[in-house]
Amino acid sequence: MPLLLGTETEYGIAAPGRPDLDAHALSAAVVEACGVPATPVVEESRHRMLGNGGRFYVDHGHPEYCTPETRSASDALVWELAGDQVVAEAAARASAALGSPVRVYKNNTDGKGNSYGYHENYLLHRATGWEAVEDALPTLLVTRTLLAGAGRVGLGRASEQPGFQLSQRADFFERVSGLDTTQRRGIVNTRDEPHALPRQWRRLHVIAGDATRSPFATWLKLGVLGLLLGALEEGLLPPVRLADPVTAFATVSRDRACATPLPLADGRTATAADVQEELRDAAAGFAERVPFPEASEIITAWTGVLDDLRADPARLSDRLDWAAKLTLLEGYRARAGSGWDHPKLAQVDLAWAELGERGLAERLQAAGRLRPGPVPERVEAAMVTPPTDTRAHTRGLWVRDHVEHVIAAGWDSMLVRDSGGALHALGMPDPFRHTAAQVEASLSADRLARGHDRRDP
Repeated sequence: MPLLLGTETEYGIAAPGRPDLDAHALSAAVVEACGVPATPVVEESRHRMLGNGGRFYVDHGHPEYCTPETRSASDALVWELAGDQVVAEAAARASAALGSPVRVYKNNTDGKGNSYGYHENYLLHRATGWEAVEDALPTLLVTRTLLAGAGRVGLGRASEQPGFQLSQRADFFERVSGLDTTQRRGIVNTRDEPHALPRQWRRLHVIAGDATRSPFATWLKLGVLGLLLGALEEGLLPPVRLADPVTAFATVSRDRACATPLPLADGRTATAADVQEELRDAAAGFAERVPFPEASEIITAWTGVLDDLRADPARLSDRLDWAAKLTLLEGYRARAGSGWDHPKLAQVDLAWAELGERGLAERLQAAGRLRPGPVPERVEAAMVTPPTDTRAHTRGLWVRDHVEHVIAAGWDSMLVRDSGGALHALGMPDPFRHTAAQVEASLSADRLARGHDRRDP
């Protein structure tokens, strides 16, 4: 299975000192303040392709960053963290321009009934039947909450009830599958926009996951789902299915002990950890048969998390967002003698999600209480450099080094103008081509355009 994946993050945004500016205006100011190589802002469009192969734009009143296409969970993590840094630095520049701090948050709800997305994208073979994907995916995503939940103070869409839950998104899903991403959300999203050869590929658009701050949690959730989708394509997934995925999503999210039995479609019951262990075994069997990036590391980390869940979920406070956040909150509650309705708890929840040095996640990492991610130098390089092993290399190369020649850019095509004024439509339908091994970075814009014309008439 050739792995290709990427993520999209919608960031929460606020500027309490500028009540005259709505969320869309604030988001536009942040996107305009982008400090890395990018296509220019054109009139009302806030769509900017970046020199690292990603995309930065305004979506439904949020600044949104999309990673470039990557070939492993580790690379997806690096370019996602690079996006966090791009957004944080843009917000700092926007703050200076507006004369008031602009705060950005990597979370999924404002606690007042609104939810915004963190989306994952995985390339699947078109030959894999959609019915099989739609049948298996709810169980994979709902039980993955144990690994991937960001943690949340409040129960219900608008936090109507006090309490803590594992997932920021669970309360906002109403059906098993559907196309909409903003209303009546389905655990399985049915969008079919491959941005690749449509007869060969399908892009699975996953909207049910949380935006996590722990680098370990982000890496693990992407790696686990990638492995499981590989096993699905090979017909190696076990037939375990949840009887009612929507209800189970809420149940798992509220189960801090990770021990509540869930009804299965075959009449049995099993905990989310039971299901995850069965899925882990299937993924391990798949990895023995089919080469998969980082399979051994993912399975080892996955096993360690499940073992600690069985023994004591608090052991995971150095790796998983929800466990780290819960440890902080329980410590505060013990010191203050408060219930879950204390307003300070919601402030801690929000502080966890804030990007920049004020953010709790950054402070815990600096203190050694949260497992570190990739070395900072690699993340900094990924802010301005695309992956070398996907078509993002060519897209990023044009934007980083020849942006004055770029007329328009998308995921699978570009329109560029050479030095003589001639236009070239650069088709890139194959995401595994146009890599650094095929496209020399030192070429001039004219030679790049002519070389592409010869390869892809």
